[in-house]
Amino acid sequence: MGAGLHTVQWGLQYPGATTFDGMILWGASTAGPMAIPGTYTVRMTVDGRTLTQPLTVVKHPLYTDVTQSDLEAQFALAIRIRDKLSEANQAVTRIRDIKGQVGDRLGKSQDRRLKTVGDTLVKHISAVEEEIYQVRNQSGQDPLNFPIKVNNRIGTLNRSVNTGDGAPIANAEPIFNDLVQELKVQTDRLEMIINTELPKLNAELRRLGLVEITGGRIIS
Repeated sequence: MGAGLHTVQWGLQYPGATTFDGMILWGASTAGPMAIPGTYTVRMTVDGRTLTQPLTVVKHPLYTDVTQSDLEAQFALAIRIRDKLSEANQAVTRIRDIKGQVGDRLGKSQDRRLKTVGDTLVKHISAVEEEIYQVRNQSGQDPLNFPIKVNNRIGTLNRSVNTGDGAPIANAEPIFNDLVQELKVQTDRLEMIINTELPKLNAELRRLGLVEITGGRIIS
């Protein structure tokens, strides 16, 4: 951006949830929540110099029945839902990264022991992936034929809570808590598989002089 007059527009929306290539959801949203009324600080750094300026977001004047507390409650839950949706999608990304690495190593060796251990790991983490995301979705209509999974249900709740301006409906929090537990079952299962089976695979890779596989960790 060169010297002179510039305009930057902020749509008041926070960043959305982490996604992955080819993800297809039904009736869901990965969008982040809108900023609530309050005072914010705009910060800009140019040529090593940082400038700040206060910015005030005001409530829509027509929403007379919505209180600041309502908007704060909506935002607080929406951020938690967004972050949990990111966790679910990051788990899928992690699984696919590991599967890609395994495929690469198996393509470099015909060793039977390596293939057995690698195939077992892929089978087990793929089972977790299928509980988090509907892997059979190939088009926008496929969710009509295949049941939605955990990340889709979290995304649907995300859409519901972010719709309109006001406090979340009473059952939003209990539904969210149930989804958090559903996801935790799968992410805990994924950790157990990686912690027990990936070292066995890496031992075989070391034996064959091949590069070991990194498992990464879920960012929550």
